[in-house]
Amino acid sequence: MINKTRTAIISDIHGNYPALMKVLEDARAEGVDSFIFLGDYFMDFPFSNEVVRELMGMENAYVVKGNKEEAMRHFREENPEERITDQNAGLYYVCRELTQESFDFLDGLEKEMYIRLSPKTFVYATHISPIYGKPQGGHAESKFSNSGGFHQAMLEKPFTHEEFLEEYHNFVNSDSCLPFIQNIDANVIVYGHNHVQSYAYCGDKLIINPGSCGAAMDFDNRAAYTILEETGSGYNVIERRVEYDIEALIRHTKSSVLYEKSKIFSELIFLDLRLARNHSHVLLGIAREIASAKGEEGENFGSFSDDTWNEAGDRFLLQICEILFSEKQK
Repeated sequence: MINKTRTAIISDIHGNYPALMKVLEDARAEGVDSFIFLGDYFMDFPFSNEVVRELMGMENAYVVKGNKEEAMRHFREENPEERITDQNAGLYYVCRELTQESFDFLDGLEKEMYIRLSPKTFVYATHISPIYGKPQGGHAESKFSNSGGFHQAMLEKPFTHEEFLEEYHNFVNSDSCLPFIQNIDANVIVYGHNHVQSYAYCGDKLIINPGSCGAAMDFDNRAAYTILEETGSGYNVIERRVEYDIEALIRHTKSSVLYEKSKIFSELIFLDLRLARNHSHVLLGIAREIASAKGEEGENFGSFSDDTWNEAGDRFLLQICEILFSEKQK
């Protein structure tokens, strides 16, 4: 009988504790032996401390830092209250709501990790993709590296997940990726960040992105994670999607202080959560248009005046029902 081991790879929880618990339940039912977590554990939903406590209590778990954890010290410690804009109020609130124990745990994580799962399986784990140049490498908006690019590509010419995986295989084996992959001393490379589930081989190296547990953006709103199964003859990659109660999560978040502090961003997140698509370009486009008409210099999230941000939010909120209706018809 061939001995098999299974490792669950989980990324981008974003404070979505209900999704995390459903994923862990599914993983354990699938016979998972160990876990690799790839960053962005808190922020968008009011369960950040619950998520961190769950991670801290897990056995056989390897945990690396994401870009959210990289940014939290700035929003927790380094800025006086009077510098908090309406756009950043939610970030400040969530970072300062972390208990000291949660903060210390997240702050102490490493950005990357080499993991010896078995004599033949050596994993390199990090949050942001290590397999291509970013963003100056020219792939920041492609469907392989960015959920906004995935959204746009899907609208232009819809494709199946199987078709996407075939194209992803070609991408990771292109000259754009080969030098980066060859420089990584591991035979399995895992990363997250872009919220798009995928995997492919580049020579004898296996590349896995498990997608997002807490905020999927690849047109499937179920929580995503991936199981790496090692067998006597090689690997099986098992992509999993798990249902959870999205509407209950939204109702709970709407009753929270986080929603009070960050209504515009929360409504954007709710829209993305329901449709599993990245609509940040819509809100950002509205804000840029208003800023330009006023002669302001706002260009990216966090750079607009409070008046411009709130006006953009009002317009965006009026568009949400139209977006929900039109995109559900596609």
